[in-house]
Amino acid sequence: MSRRLLAGTLAGAAGAFLPAVAAAQESRALDAGDGAGGAVILTAVGILALFAAAGVGYLYLRANGLEWDFQRKELPPEPGSGGHHEA
Repeated sequence: MSRRLLAGTLAGAAGAFLPAVAAAQESRALDAGDGAGGAVILTAVGILALFAAAGVGYLYLRANGLEWDFQRKELPPEPGSGGHHEA
């Protein structure tokens, strides 16, 4: 990881955290509710389950050769194959 990327990431994280620090200093921050821990855990489990399902789907497509070549350039037809580009 380059130093610039790391410095930018740390600066962004610090900038995102500053409003919470300012609100806590003025006693305007809200306390976490009773179910906050459970909600965080369920969110993390849901995200992991989503990534696992996407990974299984990706592996299934790769194992069965079901690739979508939408970005691959079309090759001109070979001579004698009856393609539309023959002169």
